[in-house]
Amino acid sequence: MEYTAAKAITALACLGIYLIVIIYFGFFSKQAKIEKPDSIEEFAVGDRKINWIVIMFMLIGLQFTAALYLSWFAWGAAEGMIIQYILVYMVFSFVTYYILSKRVWIFGRRFNLLTQPDYIQARYNCMPLTWILAVITILVELPWCIMEFAAMGTVISALTYGLVPIKVGVLIVGIVVSAYVIYGGMKSIAITELIQGILSSLLVAGMVIFAVYKLFGGWGQMFQDVYATHPENLTISFGGVYDYKFWASLAITASVGQMGYASFFTRIYTGKSVLETKRDCFWGSAVSMITLLVLVVSVGCVLIPEISGAPDEMALLYMADTAFGPVFLGLMGVVLLAAGMSMVSVISSAHSIIVSENFIKPFKKNMTETDRVKYARWCLLVYSLITVGGALLDLPNLYNIAMVLYEGVCQLVPLIVISLYWKRSNKYSATASLVLGFGTAVVLAITGTTSGWSAGIYGLVVNLIVHFVVGFITKKDDHVDELFDMVEEYEAAMLGEDKDGNPVEQTIEP
Repeated sequence: MEYTAAKAITALACLGIYLIVIIYFGFFSKQAKIEKPDSIEEFAVGDRKINWIVIMFMLIGLQFTAALYLSWFAWGAAEGMIIQYILVYMVFSFVTYYILSKRVWIFGRRFNLLTQPDYIQARYNCMPLTWILAVITILVELPWCIMEFAAMGTVISALTYGLVPIKVGVLIVGIVVSAYVIYGGMKSIAITELIQGILSSLLVAGMVIFAVYKLFGGWGQMFQDVYATHPENLTISFGGVYDYKFWASLAITASVGQMGYASFFTRIYTGKSVLETKRDCFWGSAVSMITLLVLVVSVGCVLIPEISGAPDEMALLYMADTAFGPVFLGLMGVVLLAAGMSMVSVISSAHSIIVSENFIKPFKKNMTETDRVKYARWCLLVYSLITVGGALLDLPNLYNIAMVLYEGVCQLVPLIVISLYWKRSNKYSATASLVLGFGTAVVLAITGTTSGWSAGIYGLVVNLIVHFVVGFITKKDDHVDELFDMVEEYEAAMLGEDKDGNPVEQTIEP
């Protein structure tokens, strides 16, 4: 992108306005104010009263990250349709969320759960298993959080043509995000997520639609030109470089793995009701499909040398600049920041609450609600220092580490899914399947001995076999019948009937 003072000033103005808006809503708006300062439930899950539209944008924000708009767009610009596995996994991740959300929400409401490990402890009553899962879920998402801060610093530097160094950009974003999350917890996250979600989904979809007509003459013309000049970019194999096993592995493990992320899983707790979680899924998948137009457009970027030959991961920014100039570029930069801030705020909150509730609270007897909020805030501060510090240090091989751990995140899901419906799933089957499945996936990912299918697929097979075998040969947990009865009674009490005899959802206290 050619430097001009006008472009730099325009980009800075867009970024400045965006940050001012986020700071205002994150700190000074009525929606961000905590009504009960000593309530850990309000701080962690918004008192379970977050509007479904806001939760929908939280879920979208966890998937549409700055890294997706940078790395995946650049991948699509270089190799075409291979990236369309994202279309598949995002739809199926919402399907999985839809199927599981009712029972998870009921568990959360009935037992006042705040974290993903809280559910594991309530279901299996095994603290070592709870700690194992908590450690894995933090390790899996932590590298992505660090890389997201680094990506946002890169965006700020790129948009200002180097006037703002990358590390200064990281610090600016890190301070803003950490401050409003520590200040208002889920209340501040909720209102800022609404703004960020609209920017990082609907706005980018609108901009991309305009860009495709300006640059390529429309969708049909774009695909015709790609077919005529680079037909290999219209296949998932990209001229034989990839095969169906690789593509299918990406789609399957990503689809399954979403519910393994603590940040994604715990959004179920924040909803007002089961019916509202269903709305999250339906509309979330619809908005995601509209937003994913940006990845479809990336396939056409091979037609424009200035975009396809962009340095590093700047193809999307080059497209914005080429299409409509500095204002469009500045707005695209705001979209990238919104996507990144959305992700890191939710992950930081989820992980910090895990540390305070699942690692500190069990050893701190007689903790008051005020103490729990205080520890959660301190954990948020420490977590922010670690992630922002990691982004500043340019840690080597972080991407490779993250990809290896990514193969392991889907290993968390079988024990969650099976435990919701099968009473013989017990602490022995869950622990054995998690350890062996995760270990298989990580070892195969490191050694690369997978014969086409990804390491995560082999890990899932081991995981499921071990879980069912151990579950059948060991006795059922003593508390499980009572636990299922309590959940089923709560479910029955939650559903009443209207004057016509149709079931309607009731709001009842846990």
